[in-house]
Amino acid sequence: MASRHRLTLLACILAGWVMAHSAVGQTTYAAEPQATVRFKLLDGPSGKPVPAMVCIRSLQDNSVRLPPDGRIMQRVSQTNEFYRGVEYEAANPDWIGPARKTLGKGDNNDRSFVYEELPSLPFWLEPVAYQTQPAFSIKLNPGRYQISAARGMEYIPVTKTFTVTSEDQQHALKLERWVDLPAKGWYSGDVHVHHPTTKKTYRDFLLRYAEAEDLHVVNVLEMGHHRGTDFKQLGFGTKFRERRGDYCLVSGQEEPRSTFGHIIGLNTSAMARDVATYDLYDLAFQRLHAQPDAVVGFAHFSWNGCDLPRGFPWYVTTEGIDFVELLQFSRINTLDYYDYLNLGFRLAAAAGSDVPWGSTLGEARTYVHTGETLDLDRWFAGLKAGHSFVSNGPALEFTVDGQLPGTEIKADGKSKVKVRARAWGHEKVGLPEVLELVGNDGVLQEVHRNDSHSNELTLEVEVDISRSTWLALSTRCANGAVAHTSPVYVVVNDEPTWSPQKSSRIVRKQLEAIAVIEEEFSEGSDLRSRSIRERLERAKSYYSKLLAATEQALRE
Repeated sequence: MASRHRLTLLACILAGWVMAHSAVGQTTYAAEPQATVRFKLLDGPSGKPVPAMVCIRSLQDNSVRLPPDGRIMQRVSQTNEFYRGVEYEAANPDWIGPARKTLGKGDNNDRSFVYEELPSLPFWLEPVAYQTQPAFSIKLNPGRYQISAARGMEYIPVTKTFTVTSEDQQHALKLERWVDLPAKGWYSGDVHVHHPTTKKTYRDFLLRYAEAEDLHVVNVLEMGHHRGTDFKQLGFGTKFRERRGDYCLVSGQEEPRSTFGHIIGLNTSAMARDVATYDLYDLAFQRLHAQPDAVVGFAHFSWNGCDLPRGFPWYVTTEGIDFVELLQFSRINTLDYYDYLNLGFRLAAAAGSDVPWGSTLGEARTYVHTGETLDLDRWFAGLKAGHSFVSNGPALEFTVDGQLPGTEIKADGKSKVKVRARAWGHEKVGLPEVLELVGNDGVLQEVHRNDSHSNELTLEVEVDISRSTWLALSTRCANGAVAHTSPVYVVVNDEPTWSPQKSSRIVRKQLEAIAVIEEEFSEGSDLRSRSIRERLERAKSYYSKLLAATEQALRE
């Protein structure tokens, strides 16, 4: 019933918003007389003014109103605004950021088509969100209105209705935390953001945007293709990091990007690009890993996008991939993730918004454990090591014998490991409905929510260890929000953390994907075709050896 009510509410908001914007030639400004409504956004714990993400909507016609003049929004933000670059106007108290579409089918110019009808943020029921200054004003004609404000997923979103008369008025909205993950050593990041950083006003926009979303590490990626690159960066490496308090910009790359998939390079010191060998991903991984402390990931894993599994089964065998985007566009792909973990690959869980195709910074977050303070070098080292979890709402705590996700634990094969797990949330962000401990053999333990007054699920259990395995934690909320950790790897006798019982099926799936590429390049005599065939043979050989080893393990 709750889900049905939620869908009905979303439909009503969207229907009203469409009707309010469908009449051609309709006046975009409210008629006089107007009153000025002033808002102040406050951080609950400190009481200090802070920027936030806002939507003001008329409750009479559902039209979205934009500061400072109260005009009716006629069009949501488009991707080309981010290609050009958005400039922050520090001296303008009424400056607002782009109005980002958060509900309804996207056309890839306003938001990605991958969402389909899913909200960009499970807890945000408004059609758009736009960034504001900590204090701003809007002129509105008499009527009833609603303002919604949010500051990322660690704060409780606020909704307030107000009635405008002929008199000016003012309101203070206090945004309170429901959780303080930095206090527990976990700092949020987005591994996939596109925007130029060549101007100070561009960087100021991103830093204030990060503050409005309470997002600590923004990885701003220059995006490549065969003809060149977009979203130009001022530079790469520690010299070009930008920081405002605990909100940071770090340049990286999404490159190469071909029909074989999209690769992310984080914490890079230079753009790693070679058009002559563009489709030879093993060489791309080598160029990236040659840069000290660079972290390499595969984009769009969460929705099988950009031709996965076309290229991934081939280049995962290079063992040059540190992480996958497990969560993106409100979708999570545990099916393929568990398959690759069950072949013995070690892949950290990460999440990225892919703004501007994603709606807003940090709508899918990568939390990395760095300790008491935000040290960027530790953040990237922690991500590479798998000390991470991803979320678009709830929080997770997960240890095995007291060790964080990503850790390798040595066991003797006749022992137990102690698992402590917790998932918790807030009713206005997402309350966990089920907590699952997963491993090679699927769901090992699960806890369901049966107390309507509880905001958390906990699990404390001993797991028998007879062979090498991986263990991870996941949770799901009634509103669709999810969270998932990277695995802990429990190793017995130095054996891989694979699943010999499942390897035959999973390897067959990889070889079928490789066969499709082989057929496409079977007759080409050019250097590119020959080089791709050579690499496909290497991948097939890798899987052949892996399969033989797992079959031998089954016989022992």
